[in-house]
Amino acid sequence: MFGFSISEIIFLAVLALVVIGPKQLPEVARTLARFLNELKRSTKSLTDEFKIPEDINPMKPMKRPPAPTVTAQQAFEASVPKTVEKPEPAQLELVEQTPHKDSSST
Repeated sequence: MFGFSISEIIFLAVLALVVIGPKQLPEVARTLARFLNELKRSTKSLTDEFKIPEDINPMKPMKRPPAPTVTAQQAFEASVPKTVEKPEPAQLELVEQTPHKDSSST
């Protein structure tokens, strides 16, 4: 209890008996006990206010959703390159190229 040994507790009890007196000692002890109980209750309620609820604790690791499962067929289709479709001939735009005249050769 508070780091006191038995001999120190006995010494404090005898000192309180001498200083306070035998008539007032029980009343002082009751008052002191009530004060300590009230102090415990108030500190407990104060610490309860500052406790973080489990569901919003920032230090708690978050649960990850399960990874999506990929079938062998889906993996194969994803790894095979898709074929390139050839455009229709009507979609091709023909550009007429004219020969470039070189002015130095004439």
